[in-house]
Amino acid sequence: MQEREMYLFLCSIYRISQEEIDILKAQFGKLEVLMYLDEKEILKNKNLNSKLLKNIVKYRSHSRIENIKGVLEEKDIQYVCFSDDDYPESLKHIQMPPPILFYKGDISILDHRNNIAVIGSRAPTNYGLYCVRKYAKELSDIGMDIVSGLALGIDSEAHLACMNGRFGKTVAVLGSPIDNILPSRNKKIADKILENGGIIVSEFFLGSKVHPLNFSFRNRIISGLSVAVLVIEAAQKSGTKRTFDYAGDQGKTVFAMTGRINDPKSRGCIDMIIEGAIPFTSVENIFRDKSVFLNAKEFCTLNNCKDSIEYDIKSLNYEKKEILELIKRQGNIKIDDICNYTGMDIKTINSNVNELLIDDYIIEMENKTYGFNV
Repeated sequence: MQEREMYLFLCSIYRISQEEIDILKAQFGKLEVLMYLDEKEILKNKNLNSKLLKNIVKYRSHSRIENIKGVLEEKDIQYVCFSDDDYPESLKHIQMPPPILFYKGDISILDHRNNIAVIGSRAPTNYGLYCVRKYAKELSDIGMDIVSGLALGIDSEAHLACMNGRFGKTVAVLGSPIDNILPSRNKKIADKILENGGIIVSEFFLGSKVHPLNFSFRNRIISGLSVAVLVIEAAQKSGTKRTFDYAGDQGKTVFAMTGRINDPKSRGCIDMIIEGAIPFTSVENIFRDKSVFLNAKEFCTLNNCKDSIEYDIKSLNYEKKEILELIKRQGNIKIDDICNYTGMDIKTINSNVNELLIDDYIIEMENKTYGFNV
């Protein structure tokens, strides 16, 4: 039995934290021994919740784990554990990192350096809707991936606007189990996210009860996966404030739209600005801020990217999209590396790279690497 299967078992019997799993590993060496260790040895541990220990003894069985794996396979759901190599590095050092993440889609997106959270009110004003549609699309057009919570209002619109942009990949962090998308009316948006190469992720075990606090608790993941947080609209007592707090704890920069001072839907944003958020007036704000990108070369500036917005990446063939996505993730790259990453043959790569050069999507550098023409 592998350690990741023990993660699956432990998370199925108790809402366990990574801290508690670390204590189990320190106490017993390997998690796998819990499946056959004498129950007295397990129950005598004073450093852990007695309910957790009793549940381990009560429910431990290989068949339970196999049944869970069967359900995951049937529903086409993947999972990643804290100890796995592909667990998001950006979440490893946040407060209360999720010990397990269930997901559908491309997990590599979770560790992109260009993820930005776009969040806000579940009942936005027309102005809020206009702004999220405009700015989330602009961010996508210049290569940013949008992270949000698939809630009604600003979250949903942020996902949709991102998918209308040039690159169109977005991350939805759920406050419910991945097999119970809430609100249910957003199931179609979730399907579209996957169709566009994005990812849906949840820390909550399949079939578990949905608590209202889940939705504010998951916000630490939204901010944790992002280089910065953009708040479009928020009332004074909005749950968005919790994300602002998590982002502050994680050392992330928060941008907030100012709105109108007499508008209740803007009061939360104004309070955040008073507490240290940066007033947001345009996408250029984000690229001017040194706390988000260390220098101009780390990511294209807004002025340089304006022309690239005109390109319609969705009209390109599969091979060209793959090459552009690779450059987006890796930065300037050599032909040999494109071969290694994509698995395409050299003839196909040369042909598509030449066409991208002719159409001014990319340029060739002096060191024989290729990068965006910005």
